[in-house]
Amino acid sequence: MHQKKILAGALGCLILCSHPAGYLAAVPQTQTIEGQTQEAAETVLPQDLAPDYNDPEYVKRLVQNESGQEDIPVPSAFNSVKALTTKSPFTGLVYTHAPQLSDSSIVHGIDVSKWQADIDWEKVKEAGVKFVFIRCGYTALSQKFAMYEDEYFRQNIQGAYDAGIQVGVYFFSNSITVSEAKQEAKKTLQLIDDYSDMITLPVVYDFEAFSNAYRAYGLPKEQVTKNLIAYADIVQDAGYVPMYYGSPSFLNSYFDVASLTNYDCWLANYTTKTSYTGDYTYWQYSSSGKVNGIAGNVDCNFYYSYSGGSTSPEEEDPEDREQGLGPVTGFTMSDHSTTEITIDWDPVEEADGYKIYRSKSYGGTYKQIRVLNGNEVTEYTDATVMESEGRQYYYKVVPFILDEDNNLKYGMESDILTAYTQRLHAFRLKTKTNLNLREQAGTEYASAGVVPAGTGLPFYKFTLSADDKKWYKVTYTRNGVSYTGYLSGSYVDIYTYGNTTKNVNMRSGAGLTYKIQRTVPKGTKVTVIGQKTDASGTKWSRIKYTLKGKGYTGYIPAKYIRQI
Repeated sequence: MHQKKILAGALGCLILCSHPAGYLAAVPQTQTIEGQTQEAAETVLPQDLAPDYNDPEYVKRLVQNESGQEDIPVPSAFNSVKALTTKSPFTGLVYTHAPQLSDSSIVHGIDVSKWQADIDWEKVKEAGVKFVFIRCGYTALSQKFAMYEDEYFRQNIQGAYDAGIQVGVYFFSNSITVSEAKQEAKKTLQLIDDYSDMITLPVVYDFEAFSNAYRAYGLPKEQVTKNLIAYADIVQDAGYVPMYYGSPSFLNSYFDVASLTNYDCWLANYTTKTSYTGDYTYWQYSSSGKVNGIAGNVDCNFYYSYSGGSTSPEEEDPEDREQGLGPVTGFTMSDHSTTEITIDWDPVEEADGYKIYRSKSYGGTYKQIRVLNGNEVTEYTDATVMESEGRQYYYKVVPFILDEDNNLKYGMESDILTAYTQRLHAFRLKTKTNLNLREQAGTEYASAGVVPAGTGLPFYKFTLSADDKKWYKVTYTRNGVSYTGYLSGSYVDIYTYGNTTKNVNMRSGAGLTYKIQRTVPKGTKVTVIGQKTDASGTKWSRIKYTLKGKGYTGYIPAKYIRQI
């Protein structure tokens, strides 16, 4: 990445010196007239497009071509035997996925802009592309703030949608201020307004200022994070799912990732085994993929949806099966909140309907929660889950038919789908004792190893064991090898994060009789590492926080902390 930045900087100078007007001058843009369709005597290829040194994606591609850094395997901490591997049909290489995603199913997709020129979307669909992110617009490299529509956006989104490919969009940002980021969000919403029904995937804030050719180059992390949140909040308020994009180095340098747990992350890492340990929902693993229907290179991506192994649900007549019926495919969690989980699947052509089963634990009993009649009704929103963040539930779907005598016959059961309520906040835990890391939630499952007492770890989700005990899903690394599994909630302390709601005195102990150590300013982000109740019944939180590079620990009343 250090070499890439040097090359990028040199390229920025090259652009400034060689382009007749310099990169500060705005190149004339082709305006797209709403409702107008492109008519051409022949297909436009990428090499037919005129250079545009004011388009940030054009400059990015020049840098990628110059650096030649693509698909180079790098050492990874994720060497667990449970890690998934996938061979990409678009690069021919085998990719290893992070162990915390070991219960995911992998979906193939791409992302495109005007620089792919004309695309045959039917061929792209036939090639195995299930989803696409399409650039809708960008902010130019000129010093003056100026936004433009991607001139191929409208034909790309219509073509992808017509071909039956799931669609998301991204805006290539060069915002410097919160005000500019808000304008970019409003521009995005304006561009996608006519296509809102087509967009089922996130709307992405794509901020990449990796050379001095970019107007936002060198912007502080705090400012970039504020800009992203301003953009994402506007997009979210409009009913879309916001997401941000970046490479591991860029995410660490330009984003306060710990404060962005409300938003999905799209990881860009051109390697066969990423070492990035943060949360992400999509992985852009290559910029040199080959897909039938697209001339030249195209970016390739994995999408992680959650599904797992298989056990038998409790069916009314488990022996009464219809041979060759099912199982359902494409079984995924399509949406979730803290109070609902939505699941869907592909229709089974011969089915007359589906039965849905749910279990609260991986090895628990599956109970029927819904019957859906008709083979095309393939979505169900479970609003009976308990309000929570990151709680896992387990689902199965069984297709059925009614024979000539109106007898019910079952098809093959689906694999387990591991779904979960939405996670809005960041959580950590610390082990109280040496603790077995179990493959699933329960002492009956094998141990992958022992996590020492006093180990602090982030946890992704939690679930219940068959005996209703709480277990937390974590990834633990030792001697360069990472293991994902579950720790018993009976032997861990939970950390949460919050902001102080007023200027509040921090004391050396839990009670007003203890010495005041200092005043914690209103709005300070704190980590809650313990709870105590004093003799009067007042709850106190033991907190730690950092101010101007120095750490502090003490007690404040719990009522003055708002969880984040």
